[in-house]
Formats: sequence, structure tokens, C-alpha cells
Amino acid sequence: MYIVAVYDISTIEKSGQRRLNRIMKLFRKYLHHTQKSVFEGELSEAKFFSLKRESEKIINPKEDYIVFYRIDNPRNVDRITVGLDFDPTDNFI
Repeated sequence: MYIVAVYDISTIEKSGQRRLNRIMKLFRKYLHHTQKSVFEGELSEAKFFSLKRESEKIINPKEDYIVFYRIDNPRNVDRITVGLDFDPTDNFI
């Protein structure tokens, strides 16, 4: 499945900055970083479950949120950009 993940972590307090860093590191393990708080990529059902579970342990549900857009058929994804295009698969040889 193809996942687009977007998060908003409150950084008003120092603990929020730590959560933000932890979430970024976690998401980089599973997905491609495409824009500030946006990640995307192909994941298996098991890896998506792990990412979601690990994310829930990091965030403060009263201050932060994460949105996962799940696209089960990657052929239905039409990625349209305006301006400088960033392709997360560009780094692959």
C-alpha cells in the first residue's frame, strides 16, 4: 500500500521539540521525507501497523496529531506538483 503521512507536533514546550525530533526519525525509517512534515512511500501492512503503533507511543494526543492517507492501489495515485518537483525515489540508482 502507498502511505502519505502528515503530522503536526506542538513545539511550544521543550518536550514538544523532542517529540518532533523522535517522530521525524521514526518516519524516516519507514517513508521518504518529501516536505517538512510530509512523508510518503510504499509500506507493507505489517510495517504500517508498526509505524502507527510506534507513533502513538511518541505523540501527546492532547497536543499533536498525525494523519495517514492510505492508498491501497498505487496505480490510483496521481502525484501533481506545482513548482519545484521533489521525487522521493530520485535518490535510487
